[in-house]
Amino acid sequence: MDERNRQKRPGIPTIYNGVRFRSRLEARYAVFFDKIGWPWNYEATDLDGYIPDFLIDFEPGILLFEVKGMDEELDAAEFKIEMSGWRQEAVVASGQIEHSNVGRFLERSQNEFLWDGAELFFCLSCGKVSVRPAGGNWRCRVCGIGSRGGNEHVGEFDPREAWSEAGNRVQWRAA
Repeated sequence: MDERNRQKRPGIPTIYNGVRFRSRLEARYAVFFDKIGWPWNYEATDLDGYIPDFLIDFEPGILLFEVKGMDEELDAAEFKIEMSGWRQEAVVASGQIEHSNVGRFLERSQNEFLWDGAELFFCLSCGKVSVRPAGGNWRCRVCGIGSRGGNEHVGEFDPREAWSEAGNRVQWRAA
């Protein structure tokens, strides 16, 4: 791919559910979150030098969710989150969801930032879709059940149908 095609392209503002998103990709994630039952808030808080795309309001705790169009933007997004003062878990996701791996997951240990792959899964305890670091804590972020070790509460989740439906919902249509 040549340099012209690798440059960041401006987003296409898109309205979904009464919210104006800065890009169609952000709107698509909002539809996807609705499809999998995640309670989201768009640009709900100002951190130090940074406004995160989404806060997912799970009962056990809030998850920051940042959407990036290209994989090359993930490192910069991780750095912004680390410098922003955010002290809870976070996910940085890139353009497409083609399988359960959706990007990178931040867990914190004291003042250390631990980034790992972010993986969607089906919680066998609460029956909802959740997210976890691929190599770390498998606790369900939706219901809070689970701990380190074992994966007896982890079921497979294939996100392709919900992602495809989300894309159909935000595609351009003539007025």
